[in-house]
Amino acid sequence: MAAFWNKDNKNKEKESVNDKKQSSAVISKSDDKKKPKKKKVASADLKKKAELVNNVIIRPVISEKAMNQQTVGKYVFEVGQDANTKTVSESIGVLYGVDVLKVNLMNYKQKKRNFRNFRGQQKAVKKAIVTIKSGQEIKLFNE
Repeated sequence: MAAFWNKDNKNKEKESVNDKKQSSAVISKSDDKKKPKKKKVASADLKKKAELVNNVIIRPVISEKAMNQQTVGKYVFEVGQDANTKTVSESIGVLYGVDVLKVNLMNYKQKKRNFRNFRGQQKAVKKAIVTIKSGQEIKLFNE
């Protein structure tokens, strides 16, 4: 029975496709004026840069040691596990508009922790210490 049902549907689909072709031909004939196209050169670059930043930088690390290092020009960020020094330096440069001199990566493994009768684990974290050019700064907080 399924074979007979499929044949009927195929015929109906062919008819509907032919109707759509005819209706699209009518629409295209009525639209004679051409509209000028806008150039989208920069939008592709922006999408690529935004995607890079979103996948690489997770958040800045806020701790006493990290805040003290900012006076020297070193900033600490939590980055994705698949990030490398090149992608981190590019994304920091794009996001904050600074020149990156050096990037140090630290990879912290998962640790098992016990709390009373519950067992859990700390998440694995990858941190990046980014050194920027002297005279430049990254404003993490709006003051």
